[in-house]
Amino acid sequence: MVTRTISRDEYVAPTQDDPLLAHLSERAGGPAGRRLRRPGAGTSARFWSVPRVLAAMTVGMILLSALSMQWCRVNGWAGDGMNLYGCYSDIAALYSARELDQNPWAPFSGEHWFEYPVLTGLVAAISAVFTHVLDALSVGYWGARTELLHWDISFLLMAGVWILLVLTVMRTAGRDAGLSSRPRPWDAAIVALSPAILFGVGINWDLWATGALALAILFHVRGRHLGAGVMVGVGVSFKIFPLFLLGAVLVLALRHELVRCGLLGGRSSSGRVGLREFGLTAAGAAGSWLVINLPAMLASWDSWQQFYAYSAQRGAGNSSVWHVWLLADGQGLTADQVSFWSFTLFLLCCLAVLALGLCAPEEPRMVQLLLLIVAAFMIFNKVYSPQFMIWLVPLIALACPRWRDALIWQVFQVLHFWAIWMYFLGQQPEAVPQHTLGEGIFMAAVIAQFAATGYIMLQVILDIRRPERDVVRADVVEPRPEERRGEL
Repeated sequence: MVTRTISRDEYVAPTQDDPLLAHLSERAGGPAGRRLRRPGAGTSARFWSVPRVLAAMTVGMILLSALSMQWCRVNGWAGDGMNLYGCYSDIAALYSARELDQNPWAPFSGEHWFEYPVLTGLVAAISAVFTHVLDALSVGYWGARTELLHWDISFLLMAGVWILLVLTVMRTAGRDAGLSSRPRPWDAAIVALSPAILFGVGINWDLWATGALALAILFHVRGRHLGAGVMVGVGVSFKIFPLFLLGAVLVLALRHELVRCGLLGGRSSSGRVGLREFGLTAAGAAGSWLVINLPAMLASWDSWQQFYAYSAQRGAGNSSVWHVWLLADGQGLTADQVSFWSFTLFLLCCLAVLALGLCAPEEPRMVQLLLLIVAAFMIFNKVYSPQFMIWLVPLIALACPRWRDALIWQVFQVLHFWAIWMYFLGQQPEAVPQHTLGEGIFMAAVIAQFAATGYIMLQVILDIRRPERDVVRADVVEPRPEERRGEL
């Protein structure tokens, strides 16, 4: 690997590092030069610091996201226009469908159906409480449109989570390649300017789980393994996919132990993650998950287990590979068959990630392994909801921060986003044909977006197999004396 010694405080300038941004910058003054002022060189007092610029980018995208939902905000979440304008939202639909408009604590009452983990139910309930309070204070101003107020409150909370997610990725980017790596804060712009998040954030509560996973990654990178586990437990209480961080850490721990025992000759290990660190992470995850979920179990077991029972029993869901199978042959698989093959194929992918992690010439970065596991889960899951694309955005920014690849992937995700709404619109008997998409085009869009995810996975695999190709490992800096002693 070709290296160059530079200051560790010198972050990576994106127009110098990324070929696409370097090319585009020629239209606006060219790439950053070697005399570009850096943090600590008289720029600390400047208002437009990197975090503030990223936050401003995110706020701009938040406003565009709200604007993209404007048709439904004005006309309500009903009718063909909801699909035509791509503004459907579970948050708005479930407010009345799950009787949150009658009882804000309905997800925990045991008398109502709410098919989400406990923290998702808690966020929905707290938003509903605020909705009831503000509606009462407004003396009936909202009338029959309290679902709009509930969506606005939920969206405002997730706007804060989006900003937190961007700043977390900013703090993490570039830090996971070892003590000699240098920061890459501008990689967080992939998250700040993400069209996938723009269109997906208002649909469901997935951004909360994504933010918790990003914090878990940050804690892991900083060596705070118990804290990383705690955030995994928090994330799993929103959605299941943050659990897969434990799998990525386990691969690194097994590699370290096998290298230490001399069973992986010629392989390297940083020694930062062993079975002890994995144990701390797993203990933190189990502890926080129990603290969060145990009260809900005791309060109403029936309410708590709805998500897990529903996930186990459901068959082929929309936009999944199993849904494509169903549309292709008109019959598809039974729910039990879908469950078996979904789990089996995902398990085989996890074993492949384990083999890749053990056989790699250099120790992979944890987030690279995590991206592969999460992406495999998305591909073979029983359902692929449009907002699931949010899950992978921060992982792409951390694992393979190439703007060209990130944009290619997001283009196909957004195409699928519109394809599914046009497909749903076509299922309505009164739909106008020229405003809909047929099954063939919809199936092509689903296959294309999974192919784009496979493309991202291939890039990460190539980076693991050829570490000199990994842009995060491209520059090596001289560690500080305290870092040589193992201090972060």
